[in-house]
Amino acid sequence: MPRLLLRLLAGVHLVAFVSLWVQIDGLIGSRGILPARDFFAYLERVLGGGTLERLTNAPSLLWFSSSDPALHALCAAGVLLALLAIAGMATAPVFGALWLCYLSLVWGGQTFLAFQWDTLLLEATLCAVVLAPLGRHTDPRPGVWLFRLLAVKLMFLSGAVKLLSLDSTWWQLTALDVHYFTQPLPVAASWYVHHLPDWFHRLSVAIMFAVELVVPWCLFWRRLRRPGVWLLLALQLLIAATGNYGFFNLLTAVLCLSWLDRPPFAGPSRPDKPPSSSTAAPRRFAGVAGTRIRWLAAATILPLSLSVTARELTRSLPRGPDTPATAVRLAELVDRILVEPAAPALGAIAPFRSINGYGLFRAMTTSRPEIVVTTSADGVTWSELAFRFKPGDVNRPPRAAQPHMPRLDWQMWFAALDPGRADWLGSFVARLFEGEPAVLGLLGEASRRAEPPAYVRLRLYDYTFSEPGDGAVWWRRELLYDLSPVLEREAFVQPPSEAGLR
Repeated sequence: MPRLLLRLLAGVHLVAFVSLWVQIDGLIGSRGILPARDFFAYLERVLGGGTLERLTNAPSLLWFSSSDPALHALCAAGVLLALLAIAGMATAPVFGALWLCYLSLVWGGQTFLAFQWDTLLLEATLCAVVLAPLGRHTDPRPGVWLFRLLAVKLMFLSGAVKLLSLDSTWWQLTALDVHYFTQPLPVAASWYVHHLPDWFHRLSVAIMFAVELVVPWCLFWRRLRRPGVWLLLALQLLIAATGNYGFFNLLTAVLCLSWLDRPPFAGPSRPDKPPSSSTAAPRRFAGVAGTRIRWLAAATILPLSLSVTARELTRSLPRGPDTPATAVRLAELVDRILVEPAAPALGAIAPFRSINGYGLFRAMTTSRPEIVVTTSADGVTWSELAFRFKPGDVNRPPRAAQPHMPRLDWQMWFAALDPGRADWLGSFVARLFEGEPAVLGLLGEASRRAEPPAYVRLRLYDYTFSEPGDGAVWWRRELLYDLSPVLEREAFVQPPSEAGLR
């Protein structure tokens, strides 16, 4: 089973690297929305110091070169390493190199690679380095348990932070009344599920909490392990069927499979052939040494992971007049015992983004503001920019993208929720005025062929799913307000390239 886990994780890496590779020029290339070259120049001014200090605070191979060929080389290296691991070369050095390549791109990707599944992939890859063979007869249990406990942490936090946030939609079981149309990138199935009866949505929320909060702990009981894994996998399948979350569901499924002692449909396992007497002693010695290294690594990672988990739980609880005083005091006690003593270590490892807290949709979005970008050649006739997956045309059905991760479309969802923080929109508009092919390549087919506009305007709409009987219309929308004035190509000044960096 450990070998299968490593190959499956390598498959997730293959998806992640290929998905990013086809977008990287438009996102962070030299002519992209947020060029990595400008970002590292900005970091160099902020951090100062020498190369070692910069690598410690922002660990990335892109310090040595953040040119377009360097970005493509990292993606190509990730694809090659993933293929080697899938083919059977699933060794610690291979996964260490995968971790380094992806970490380098996460730093260079800035806001476009700031999603929880990006850090989850880094943490899973760190576990894979511990699990990958260090010798023929090393004990895989330390690495397997790192995988298993990461699955428990991910699932339990996903449910716990929803309740700790005190969001009324989760407590009243009404979150799924709105989730299917307010989630970042719905699919066509989302429309149909949204129109199921209210009792179905309430029941779905209750079942989800049971799966996320109870089932992970049942996995420690061997008799409940296999049905528990199937329940967790079923939840991921349902999430993937009703929304676009890139490779997140695939990665989560791999973590859940680590709880199985053998592949789901495999026959009886065969014992390894014992080594010959001439090589038994050296191999036993290497196996003992490798096993000790694994246990030492696991003993280092697990306390830090526990502290991060405790921090995520306590930070999810709002400190307000409506928060129960007992809950606040308990959170403060947990902070003093588990979080504060580990704070220096957590600060030191934070730049490596490989031991993290998780929790999607802790506060449910109850409406869907949507930025619609309109362009014009004369300032009179306007047309809407078409994205590949983001809602726009009310007659176009929501499209499935998984396991591909359309990062610009996702960030447009965040930008609509808080336009004031999406400073990268200015750079995006500048690239539209320039007709930059790399950025236009991120858009829908019609917009990729369009001539550079003379005018651009951003408008904010409120979107909801249409009702049954509306014909071919999938969405209803209402104009809220103009997010920007009419921007002219001649007068538009691109904001500083540090805009939007975080």
